[in-house]
Amino acid sequence: MTLTEQQTAAAVRHAQFCARRDMPMTGCPYAGREDDTSRALAQVWVRAYLQVRPPAADAVDYSG
Repeated sequence: MTLTEQQTAAAVRHAQFCARRDMPMTGCPYAGREDDTSRALAQVWVRAYLQVRPPAADAVDYSG
């Protein structure tokens, strides 16, 4: 399975759009799908989203 450049570029653009508008990461359109292409696109999407909007340093509390 190989992603096309168009698929990858569309996933990156959508992720950047969402991240710049403070939309939640749960808005990933590829999440929850079970086919290989969707899983790969979800990974691309999340990676691009996090490049624009990285998690805060105190986002997870490990003290518990």
